[in-house]
Amino acid sequence: MATEKALRIVGVCVVCVGALALWRLPVSAVHIGVFELEGNAIDDPNVAGDDWNTPGGGSSVAQAFVADGSGNKTIFTGGGSKDAIDISSWNWKDDAGGLPDKDNITNAYARAYTVNGDLILYYGADRFANDGDAQLGFWFFQNNVTLNANGSFDGIHVAGDILVLANLTNGGATVTIQVLEWVGTGGDQKGGTLHLLLTENDAKCGSNTDERACAISNALATAAPWAYTPKSGPSGTFPQFSFFEGGINITQLLGTPPCFASFMSETRSSQSVTATLKDFTVGAFPVCGISIAKACDSAIYNPATGTFTDHFTGTVLNTGIGTLYNVTVTDTPHNGTPQTFNLGTLAGGQSATFSGTFTTTENPATNNASVTASSNPDGEGNVSATADQAICPTLALNPRFSVDKTCSVVLVVVNGAIEVAVDYRGKVCAASSTSGGTRSDVFIDNVSVRDDNGTPDPATGDDTTIPIGSLAPGACADYSGRYFPGAIPISPVSFSDTVHASGTGRQGVGAVSGVATANCPLCPQ
Repeated sequence: MATEKALRIVGVCVVCVGALALWRLPVSAVHIGVFELEGNAIDDPNVAGDDWNTPGGGSSVAQAFVADGSGNKTIFTGGGSKDAIDISSWNWKDDAGGLPDKDNITNAYARAYTVNGDLILYYGADRFANDGDAQLGFWFFQNNVTLNANGSFDGIHVAGDILVLANLTNGGATVTIQVLEWVGTGGDQKGGTLHLLLTENDAKCGSNTDERACAISNALATAAPWAYTPKSGPSGTFPQFSFFEGGINITQLLGTPPCFASFMSETRSSQSVTATLKDFTVGAFPVCGISIAKACDSAIYNPATGTFTDHFTGTVLNTGIGTLYNVTVTDTPHNGTPQTFNLGTLAGGQSATFSGTFTTTENPATNNASVTASSNPDGEGNVSATADQAICPTLALNPRFSVDKTCSVVLVVVNGAIEVAVDYRGKVCAASSTSGGTRSDVFIDNVSVRDDNGTPDPATGDDTTIPIGSLAPGACADYSGRYFPGAIPISPVSFSDTVHASGTGRQGVGAVSGVATANCPLCPQ
């Protein structure tokens, strides 16, 4: 069973408007300059402003498009699903039985703009059928409201959530709107949870006198720039009064606009705030934003532990002009322990830095950083961002062996016969050759010594190999062995053989090797 509407977010809001005076001139008119509110969804190149089909959202700072479709079956259900009741009491079901065609939302959309410091919201929806009056609602939530699989809604109201009620009467020719604010208690609407901010009995854009809000429906059939099939008429065309759009200047209505996080469109049984809700769409609409940048600028190798200490820095920027609270950064090294940095409060446009170190065995190391913040002092994080993965500097490590060897010839009795044996011994160190003077700066594992004496080990048939194990930087290990050279050379008075040391450097260094040769006197000493 589908639990979410299809959602396509075509832009990310990066602004949150700060405190402004409630009454301030000049007022940025919602229907002039920034967006076309003329009763269609197609941009007119001869008219200033974006429209719903403007590529990339034009100059909007946030936008959302929720495709619902005429065949959608998720609707409100239950007596608690009303605008005057909190979201936690709302319920939905996957059954459109009894839903009138005129109340079936096919698509819904929203945009956010800033004009002269004012936050202006635009909203719209299209319907499956136009056979009768329509009551539409548009919620702008500060929390991210989503659907739960059990038929409930995830999210609760926050004071300052905005509801626009739009009523299309006389078949859609007359448009009236109300703008309400969720206050929880003490409101002037029935139940006290809502406060009326604005009533427009004649709200048609272009003819109303209040520049803070207006709305309009399509008086004539007009082209749909997205997938749309009406109940009657050709696909791709909105029949008369099937398309609706409007706008409100939030700053002029509230003074200090909230940071909205999600958007809902709804249809209703009547114009009352206590009306039973019918169809709906819901989707993300992040109107506040934050960014984070991260860099890992240095790395130091710790020979004693075989680890690296990497240093990182980062910057968090409030990309809007409003205040964000409880700004918290989480830095997570790959295969490491996360660290948390509380940056407190950031005003609009303000930035803050963070820095630290982490220990790792990786060379190079990588780590990530993310940030969350809240749009209100007491709220949970509803604004977030993630930085690109940071790659720390790669250190050129110096794994080295030094190996030495001495040997001597001895006479031993084997099976009642006297034979010549060669005893050899030496030391292998995780350090440079005697000419280098610099010790190894990395652990070396799987260290072994192979004496290249030309006499196979009777057990293995190979040259004698002596396992050493692991060597810490600067550490040494002794080795020794004996072999029987076979025929005794007549001259010269001594002979030589070679010992090979090998191992694997940690931190991805790879194979390490060393060689030493010793002269063995022919005659026993």
